[in-house]
Amino acid sequence: MKTSIVLKTKLTPHRVKSQMLKRSALTKKLKRLNDHPLTLVHSGPGYGKSTAVASFIRQMSAPYCWYSISEHDDDLYVFLTYIVHAIRGRFPAFREELLNHLAQGEYYVRDSEFHRLFDAFLNELGMIPEELTLVLDDYHLIQHCEGVDAFMQYTLKHIPAGIHVVLLSRNRPNWEPLAAMKVRGDLLEITEQDLAFSEEEIEVLFTDYYDYPLRPEEAQLIYLRTEGWAIAVQLIWQRLLLTGSDVQTLVADEAETMDDLFRFLALEVFQKQTPDIGLFMLQTSLLEELTADACNRILERDDSYQLLAKLCSQSLFLAHLGEGLFRYHSLFRDFLQGQFKKMHKEYVRFAHLAAAYLAATGQYGQAMNLFAAAGDAGEAARMLEIHGRTLMETGQLEALMDRIRRTPLAEKNAKLMLWIYEGDVHRYRCVYEQALSCYTQAEQLAAAASDSVGQSLALEGQVRVYLDTIQPGRAQKLLERSIDLLESSVHPEDKHRVRLYGLMAENLVNSGRAAEAEDWFNKCRLFLTDFHEDWLEARLHLRTGRLRQAKRLAERIVQQRSSASASQLPRSHREIELLLSLIASMQGQPETAKQLAEAGMMIGIRLHAPFVEAVGWMRMGHAAQLLQKYDPTVAVKCYRAAQEMMEQLDVSRGKAEPLMGLALLYGREGAFELAAQFGEEALAETEKVNDEWLSSYIRISRGIAAYYTSRWEEAAAVFLDCHNRFMLCGDSYGLTVTLLWQAMLAYRTEQDDRFHDVMERFLQMLQYGDYDALIERRTLFGPRDVQHLAPLLIEAQKQKIESGYVTHLLTGMGMEHMTYHPGYTLHIETLGGFRVRLGDRELEEKDWQRGKAKELFQLLVVKRQQLLPKEAILALLYPQSDDKSAARDFKVMLNALNTALEPHRRAVATLSLFSGMAPPMG
Repeated sequence: MKTSIVLKTKLTPHRVKSQMLKRSALTKKLKRLNDHPLTLVHSGPGYGKSTAVASFIRQMSAPYCWYSISEHDDDLYVFLTYIVHAIRGRFPAFREELLNHLAQGEYYVRDSEFHRLFDAFLNELGMIPEELTLVLDDYHLIQHCEGVDAFMQYTLKHIPAGIHVVLLSRNRPNWEPLAAMKVRGDLLEITEQDLAFSEEEIEVLFTDYYDYPLRPEEAQLIYLRTEGWAIAVQLIWQRLLLTGSDVQTLVADEAETMDDLFRFLALEVFQKQTPDIGLFMLQTSLLEELTADACNRILERDDSYQLLAKLCSQSLFLAHLGEGLFRYHSLFRDFLQGQFKKMHKEYVRFAHLAAAYLAATGQYGQAMNLFAAAGDAGEAARMLEIHGRTLMETGQLEALMDRIRRTPLAEKNAKLMLWIYEGDVHRYRCVYEQALSCYTQAEQLAAAASDSVGQSLALEGQVRVYLDTIQPGRAQKLLERSIDLLESSVHPEDKHRVRLYGLMAENLVNSGRAAEAEDWFNKCRLFLTDFHEDWLEARLHLRTGRLRQAKRLAERIVQQRSSASASQLPRSHREIELLLSLIASMQGQPETAKQLAEAGMMIGIRLHAPFVEAVGWMRMGHAAQLLQKYDPTVAVKCYRAAQEMMEQLDVSRGKAEPLMGLALLYGREGAFELAAQFGEEALAETEKVNDEWLSSYIRISRGIAAYYTSRWEEAAAVFLDCHNRFMLCGDSYGLTVTLLWQAMLAYRTEQDDRFHDVMERFLQMLQYGDYDALIERRTLFGPRDVQHLAPLLIEAQKQKIESGYVTHLLTGMGMEHMTYHPGYTLHIETLGGFRVRLGDRELEEKDWQRGKAKELFQLLVVKRQQLLPKEAILALLYPQSDDKSAARDFKVMLNALNTALEPHRRAVATLSLFSGMAPPMG
């Protein structure tokens, strides 16, 4: 069980002076916070966020709770414990059981536990009898904590009425619900512009509160120099008091900046120290975070803790972070380093000592910074070459790129791995042209040095660009060269060899050559017996139609990743959530596909990887066109968003899948020309890069469009061609889909022998691949209404094709006793007007042929639970006709109704739609 000490002072608003400047515009905006579920107060440091909100909230009549967050609260348990204690300070009845639940720590195990905990908290929050404002100060200190961020987003989506969250932060959270909240008017934002002082406020502040009268033109000078930044305004006032200068002289000095003002005050503090403490401060300023042990080892002394404690107690510029950890204020540390650099030899000597200590303790980033600061660019570059991969694999891309940029060109050219690292960073950021440029530079440097391994590594980088953007044709030749160069080297590393073989396997998967990919997998295992790449094997399973195995592997990767602490690097289209989203659409699980696509998009946004985000949009489009609650335009917008992002990235190949999605959408709608146009555009992209697998699915979209526009010969040719292509790709799912459409086509065109053949093979493949979803649910490559398949199964049962399996399927559909089905779902709407839809097609007035046919149907719907004699029907519909005329007209009317409801009904079949109604008597 977890326990935590709650520091009560963190649950109290900041103290404010009794004499505070009244700021009418800011106060007016703050008064609106109880009209919104969420108020975001975000600005840089020194704008007075906490002071402004604390001053206002203390005057509120409504209940409020305050929580001042610290850096050490970046744990969901600690964060929620403080929130619960804050609320209990106002409402003691707020259940203590929540604290007990928190202390168990169970929510770290599964997402379901997260949501169970969140729901318990929100339910309890909703029982508070009054409106409540909860203020969270300094949220930026813990926003990196995924658990806390997940809680906040979930809370905002389901926040009870009467609860108002006020969040103070140095930056605006990157939360999914914010855009929707802003549109609904549920979000109030207070920014730097709201918090900054105006000229008039500066004049009043100095004159009435600082007792330093200003003329309007002096207030204007201060405003122009500070832009209303509260801390800068205050520093100018303090400088005026200390120097006795006038406003115009002080502000007019171009050499003076806000940093200069801070340094002046810092100098006042520094000069008051003894020489020994002053030197200690200079030397320790080289460290970002200070511990007594680090200071003792670097400075070869044993009293560092006492000195740190003394400085902490006397100065505002050294903070004790707890557990023996200290840190200088960033501006004060800059000041100290500036002073130390004036003692050049000492600075360089201690920088080397500190860098050596940091490197020995695994703090390579700080060590490199110090070597560079000491002017030892060669040592900094050497360390970067050795440890750059670690920085990358731990997600420190910005830090890595910053160090590479600061490396002199001569050092960079001497260490070609720096060019490769730079290319990798650009590739992860989806800036592919720059990535290729860096890899090419590395290749040329390696060739000039006759470094075959270096050339192989540089070519590997280029290959990865084309793998990321699924261009197998371009990747193939580069891969072959990279492997040849490596194997021609004196002592090729097995790890490097296996890595290239794995890339070859992936490229062959992208080309639709699954059998060859398996061969390269086996080569990997010859050199590394425990070789496994779950994500690549998952993709291999997907592209060979083994959807269940692909899903199982992908879900295992998600579980393993959630339990690992390593940072995640962008994987382009390979992001597991995006892979699972595609599988879910192919298995007819659109809600799951939608959630996974959203998750993939958020990964792309978080990792600054627009290619990943774009793939998320196209997978969202697949889910949207399968969800009947969405208008088709929603899917179109998703596909368009993906296309636009790919165009911005200049990755033409990336447009193929959204174009395919549009072709499928319009094909099912019967818009043949549009579907064909988008299909051709998609095919042009995939054929350029030899992606046979996706090309085959794109061709299916044309066949579907031909089917729904009764172009039977074209549809037959397309599906047969796709069938042969999937045979070559080794994709059993794609093969099954083509057999499904061929069976539907044979049934629709009454080719009985052909139907028996393809239906038998379809059912065998359906069982073999466990593809029941193609029959049970609407899927990405299946028919728009699964009821289309009912008559096929009934006919298969009649012909004794795979009888046991067919009976199983029909039983699952509730049709085991039916002898005929029209092949679509009949939708009847009687509220707000009478509407009838045959599957997705709504009947128009002309489809009824006769008004009486429509009236008969309405009568049967209304009386569907009753036995209606024929005489009763005739009396109701033909009250003025004689029996003979009424009977004649009834036959015409019934035939018109049959034609309207089952326009493709075979002549020998009886009208199945009335099989559940009582038959007319007589």
